[in-house]
Amino acid sequence: MDYIREFDIQLEREYYYPGETIKGNVVLDTIENFKLRTIRVILRGKAHAEWKVLLSGDRRTVKDDQIFVDERQIIWGEKNLDTTIPILPRGTHQFPFKFSLPESSLPCSFESRPCYIRYFFKVTIDIPYASPPQGIKYFTVIGPHIDCMEEQYLKPIVLENRKSTCCWCCKKGTINLRCVLARSAYVCKESIKLKVTIDNQAEEEVKLRIKLEQVCEFFIDRGVLGRLPCETSQ
Repeated sequence: MDYIREFDIQLEREYYYPGETIKGNVVLDTIENFKLRTIRVILRGKAHAEWKVLLSGDRRTVKDDQIFVDERQIIWGEKNLDTTIPILPRGTHQFPFKFSLPESSLPCSFESRPCYIRYFFKVTIDIPYASPPQGIKYFTVIGPHIDCMEEQYLKPIVLENRKSTCCWCCKKGTINLRCVLARSAYVCKESIKLKVTIDNQAEEEVKLRIKLEQVCEFFIDRGVLGRLPCETSQ
């Protein structure tokens, strides 16, 4: 809108755990007075899965959605304004809001090609004589809570491999690789320290390449198509 210089949604943090309280502000900077009916805030957590499958030569798209959180608040105005619509004066305004995430085991935020889980705030500025401006602010949900220092997670992970290079059935040298992780569980923003030992008995120079990969499996039940598995990594 011409008379709104700034419209922003601000949160205390970008990530939260289930059960925590989220506090934020809707910031409006206006250059003139105007009538404003309501400011509505929606907290939503949504999962979306979509596959393209080939069944009997016919390509189909199978998709499904699930809502985990759907809460609403009005932080300016009232639900039913039958008479006078309030006027928001010119200047910078901050409208605070507060939501509590459910204590239940919310699925953590996730992004991949066949599926995503996203949490966000949607703010609608309800102006009676114009299209209502809308804004979306995404945030991350981390979970579940674990104590990575528990005994079950403190067992080190060891991987060993040996490879021999050959030339015309002649053994030229052996490369021994040993990798060790201090424990089997880590939390967000924690550094993962990997100790790698290479014993290169071959004549060629070797290079070490490390890749961190996450593997997830999805299943969806959609009528005659049955239960469709899908595996993704990132």
